[in-house]
Amino acid sequence: MNLLNELNTEPVKSKKALQSWYDTLLFLIAYPDNKSIYQLASQSLQHLNSYIKGHENIKAGLFNSGITNTRLCAAFSFEIVKWLRKKHPGDIKLSSFEADEEHIKYILSAVMPKVESEILQDANATWKSWLKRSLKKGEDILHRLIAFFDEADIRPEIRDELWNAIGIDVEINFPSHTRLPDSLTTPYYHRSLIKKNSAKQQISVKPTGVDLNESEAEQIIECGRMILVRHLREIDPITFTAARLVYYYHLPRGLSIALMGMVPERRHPIDSYMGYVVFKNGLPIAYAGSWILFDSSRIGLNVFPAYRGGESQYVFQQVLKVHQEVYHLDRFSVDPYQIGKANSEGIQSGAFWTYYRRGFRPIRDEQKKLAETEALKIKSVRGYRSPASALKKLADSRLELVLQKTAVRFDATDLSLAYASILKNQYNNNRKVAEELSFTKLADIIQLKNYHEEKLKFILKNWCILLLSNEQELRRNSRLKKILKKLFELKAIGDEEDYIFELKRASELRKLLERIVKENVDEP
Repeated sequence: MNLLNELNTEPVKSKKALQSWYDTLLFLIAYPDNKSIYQLASQSLQHLNSYIKGHENIKAGLFNSGITNTRLCAAFSFEIVKWLRKKHPGDIKLSSFEADEEHIKYILSAVMPKVESEILQDANATWKSWLKRSLKKGEDILHRLIAFFDEADIRPEIRDELWNAIGIDVEINFPSHTRLPDSLTTPYYHRSLIKKNSAKQQISVKPTGVDLNESEAEQIIECGRMILVRHLREIDPITFTAARLVYYYHLPRGLSIALMGMVPERRHPIDSYMGYVVFKNGLPIAYAGSWILFDSSRIGLNVFPAYRGGESQYVFQQVLKVHQEVYHLDRFSVDPYQIGKANSEGIQSGAFWTYYRRGFRPIRDEQKKLAETEALKIKSVRGYRSPASALKKLADSRLELVLQKTAVRFDATDLSLAYASILKNQYNNNRKVAEELSFTKLADIIQLKNYHEEKLKFILKNWCILLLSNEQELRRNSRLKKILKKLFELKAIGDEEDYIFELKRASELRKLLERIVKENVDEP
């Protein structure tokens, strides 16, 4: 309390100290000792924000830090820029382009209607002068770029790639802090922090679902998107979600978690890519995604830097508990990237041990033995930390946590390997021929009449080669055909949660895919 009061009267001036002070205040709000600390830390954060706002030199020094009342400049996806421009028009502006003039001209020519793009050929006009000529009253170039891409008659993922190819850097101002409203927050005060697995952690407390109105769901989405933007990050389920696809749960110790699905046109065709944001006393402290297939899920955890000295182990346990309860899961797996493969942050943070202490184990035998050796050293040698060389080796295997022995032991990664094997062995790697032979045949077998609808067509094209590798079984199994028809329609136009639960009940499909993986994939 004395330190907080003293720092409120003594201005902090260096960039490093200001960043540390800001992070410390966030941590104290998330993990306060008592109500007085919570209130004083919140007041101190507002005081710091006002101090930064009133000093242009301080604000300039904190450029790209993501701190409230500072600015950030980077390239973000089309959807995020479009959303920011609509939601906070005064806080985002065009900064620069990463692509050169010729590349921008070619990309815009592909997006614009042919008759309109002719003016850009043979130096009749520059793309920038033509954009300026087409501005409506009150518009700027960023607004017109967004409109061009939004109106273009191209698939969303192609539009995204063309937008990214231009490299549109935008400057964003953060005038207010990113946190949930009081109506969705119940502050928790800490006598101590849970740092390790303990009996106290194992107490079974079911997550409590909250009925959200549209405004509350939108506020949760805003928190999720803005905290990622502040950290120069994005993930698809948070970028491509909608208010109706957000589910919110209260958990013990001031935690809450928002689960987010994607709009139909952005969904994965086979598994279900869901996003989540973890809140602590209303502050977003962690995020990641989960890829759900049958009763198994690939999952990860990314704790924001300011909160890494807190209850990360406990937070991850609650994340797993919510996913287990909501989606009825019996197995979790972790991709190598999450623990450090091609990811230096994962190595530096020792992310492997966050998962290992929670019960995750390497799938490959070599990494399993190395993990046992390293765990023994940590237990027996005081102060021992696994060297980066060992962590890099450990990161060369997926991890899994098996809660039920009957759980599915494959995921979309394995199906991807199986797909590649079938394509090579049965179609000589001729993808076009494979799709043409399989696509309409699968639609005919399961009697899907509207298979030419865009969303259904996308799903069928991703399933057809896998399923037609066992064509005879598919043809003679009438129940399997009915299940597939229902699943495809749910994935294309229904609720993703209904798809998840229906897929979990599809035992015939599970057996078929297990056999396909076994026949076409050599090792995990």
